[in-house]
Amino acid sequence: MKRLVLLALFAATVAMAQNPSTLPADLTLRQALEIAFMNSSILREAQANLERTSGKYEQSRSDILPELRAAAHQGYLTINLPGIGIQIPGVTTTGVIGPFGSMDARVILTQDLLNIASLRSWQSFSSHRDSARLLAENAREVVSLNVVAAYLQALRAKAGREALTEQTRLANELYQITADRLKQGVASELDANRAKQKVNTLEQNRQESEQNYVAAKLSLANILQANITADFEVADPAAYGTGGTMDKGVSLQAALGSRPDYRATEATVRAAQLQLKSIEATRLPTLSVRASDGQSGTTPEHNVNTYSVQGLLEFPIFTSGRIRGEVRETEGVLHEATAARDKLRAQIEAEVLTAISGVEWALKEVETSSENVGLSRQEVALSRARFLQGVTDNTEVVNAQDRLSQADDARIRAQYTLGLARANLARAIGGAERAYRK
Repeated sequence: MKRLVLLALFAATVAMAQNPSTLPADLTLRQALEIAFMNSSILREAQANLERTSGKYEQSRSDILPELRAAAHQGYLTINLPGIGIQIPGVTTTGVIGPFGSMDARVILTQDLLNIASLRSWQSFSSHRDSARLLAENAREVVSLNVVAAYLQALRAKAGREALTEQTRLANELYQITADRLKQGVASELDANRAKQKVNTLEQNRQESEQNYVAAKLSLANILQANITADFEVADPAAYGTGGTMDKGVSLQAALGSRPDYRATEATVRAAQLQLKSIEATRLPTLSVRASDGQSGTTPEHNVNTYSVQGLLEFPIFTSGRIRGEVRETEGVLHEATAARDKLRAQIEAEVLTAISGVEWALKEVETSSENVGLSRQEVALSRARFLQGVTDNTEVVNAQDRLSQADDARIRAQYTLGLARANLARAIGGAERAYRK
């Protein structure tokens, strides 16, 4: 039943992939994740790998389960008795008897009663299947991180566009004030020229930010593997995440206990260990039984019931080094799997510590940059008041607007960095999907 459900989900995913999703006008992060989970080729590949591994698991399990089959034949034949070493006086001079009918129809049951190698092999493939299932879960974590990162990039581009739009509006206001004061003879042409240059510069930057926003949305649509379009908006603050720093020791333990890619490597190591035991067990004797029951005779109308029960005990005596070679090969696989697990453990520790450090730093950056934006806005207001009072020319205002632009950029960059650091931390401890798919 479970396999049928997996096949149904896989078929639905393929069908959705063949008909790319249409993005809503206002795309939330949750909607983006749902679309990515339906369309992602990463998930389809992981699911295909799980299906393939599940098939191998079922094949290995069949080796330790009973096998029941039916066989029947009807034939007409002759036999040359001298040709097989039988001499019977009085039989035809050629020694050939027949033709005669031969019919046999029966049900045959075979079962291994003792086969440690097959048992360990089945357990090994069970661990391989667990590894494939965990890798499918890890693929969802990877997709979640990719979607959140792309969504954050789109939010950053949109925030940059909005900030530049506001800055352009303020610069236009300054230019209009300067132009009016020029007509009144209380401002110089240089002031008007300077103000107009600022307007043009900000307008160019705004146009560039508009294009950056379009490119970011197209990149997001591509990651979602939906219809490639920029005709939608992003505005979901959930992408920035929540929460502050975490205890490093607790985070490391949580990561090693929950990250599906690390648990998958542990399952791969177990699979290699069991496969090694399976090969070593081929040196042990095996015991099997074969039973059959059916009808035997000359034709389907002329037959009698016959049956047989056989027990078979086998054990290898000399295999010319085959088993020893298989053991060495599997030991290499085990060592490779162990090295991959240890390497991933070190990588996870580095990712967790880096992500925690990134969140700590980004929180400070957001706080500082937000304060700076407030101070810069206050400076713009004060410098404009001084200009309107005729205390100074508009150089102060233009310089203040430059510092406001820098402060806005720094705040947007810090907010993006914090969101990305939180996403990396969620991924590092194996909870990206849980954190963002709410």
